[in-house]
Amino acid sequence: MTEDQLYALLEQRGIAYETYHHEAVRTVAEADLLVPRLGIPTKNLFLRDDKKRQFFLVVAHEDTQVDLKHLHKQLGSRRLSFASAEMLADKLGLEQGSVTPFGIFNDAAHEVTLVFDERLAHQRFDAHPMVNTATMFIEMDDVLPLFEEQGNRVVFCDLTCQTGPAAQ
Repeated sequence: MTEDQLYALLEQRGIAYETYHHEAVRTVAEADLLVPRLGIPTKNLFLRDDKKRQFFLVVAHEDTQVDLKHLHKQLGSRRLSFASAEMLADKLGLEQGSVTPFGIFNDAAHEVTLVFDERLAHQRFDAHPMVNTATMFIEMDDVLPLFEEQGNRVVFCDLTCQTGPAAQ
């Protein structure tokens, strides 16, 4: 899915969003300098288990310190580490610096679990619209049905403690 295809999908479904265009940003720190705070700022982690059999796209509040040693227990997976740029491109069709929950729409095999920080539930959050030269602001309650319809597992999780995920 491209940026334009994402906008078309959202418009077709009547989902409101706001987009702010800017210079390319590859980190949260860069985005903090250029992007207005019109929703909860997020960071995205593309992870894999130690056998490269399970993949997770974690969308966290930007200030969350995600503890990978505990996250794998919450998700019921083997130990987690960061997936390579090649795996990111293969599974989600994205480049480093452009990671976004909308990349899940490129996962035709439904191999990636989408994990949201529970602090994003029922909130307006930011995300790249498939490219890192724009930031989209969108309501979780509006877009969550699209993520669920994609067919991938979607969970909300307290990324700051060791409790289990709440399936959505």
